Amino acid sequence: MPRILSLLFCLILGITTIATYAADTTTTPPTSAPAEISAKKSNHSYLPTNEIKQITIDNQPYDLLVRPWEGKKKLGAAIILPATNGTADAPGLMAFVRRNINPAGWASLSLTPPTEMPAANFATAATEVTSPGAAQLSSPSNKPSPKIKPEDNSKHQQEQEDFLVKSMSQLDAVGADYAGKRILITADQSAGLLISLLSQKKIADPDVLIVINPYREDEQRNQALAEQLAKLTLPILDIQSPDGHPASLETADNRKKLAVTLESPNYRQTTLALNLDNESAWQNCLNAIKGFSARMSGAQ
Repeated sequence: MPRILSLLFCLILGITTIATYAADTTTTPPTSAPAEISAKKSNHSYLPTNEIKQITIDNQPYDLLVRPWEGKKKLGAAIILPATNGTADAPGLMAFVRRNINPAGWASLSLTPPTEMPAANFATAATEVTSPGAAQLSSPSNKPSPKIKPEDNSKHQQEQEDFLVKSMSQLDAVGADYAGKRILITADQSAGLLISLLSQKKIADPDVLIVINPYREDEQRNQALAEQLAKLTLPILDIQSPDGHPASLETADNRKKLAVTLESPNYRQTTLALNLDNESAWQNCLNAIKGFSARMSGAQ
């Protein structure tokens, strides 16, 4: 009998221990892993922290990369706007200019560019499939299918312009440490957007404007680009590369001809011999930018 009681006691003790352990594991919350740093905080964690500043647009933070001037020359600041859909440190020419213009006496302030609309989704619902023999094309067969609806395109381009106006309006505070002249360096669709904003007087004129392969994806806006550029009265260096976007190559001659026709005294177009995927072309661009900016801004 004592032996039976002893076994029964051990059994009860074991059941109690298991129940207590189970209760502990169900009531104690698991330790959560540290939250990941949001991509919006910074896409440039590989850079020195003193280069990374931020501006806020519509309650969202965006990186603004700042490098001070180097050496004895202190001419002012180069505001850099890379191509749309990129980053403030977009690889290639713009990142090269951002890092290498400083010894010439220019601080560099590189903005996060606006984004492009996502590609159109051409999926068709089963209920919308036409019956055999019915008309199936809403646009002429000799024209490419539009990527997005015209009204959506106009709305998005307005949003891009608004984004840039808000970005540019915050540069005075960040660039206060770099007194002097202002040069604006931009490329591709970002260049097209900025030319439009300057022509509408929505942003202040820089002392010098540098555009590289400028274009607008919308055909009508792209054709208007040459006249908008030619009517600007500030010094302009228009750099065209052989591998520029077809829309930029299409208007290159007209941009130059209109500038001559309208007697724009401060306009100069430079055609590169090399594609911009060649690092030698980057150095040629930088040399042209430095020489033109110092000469035309009077900040030598």
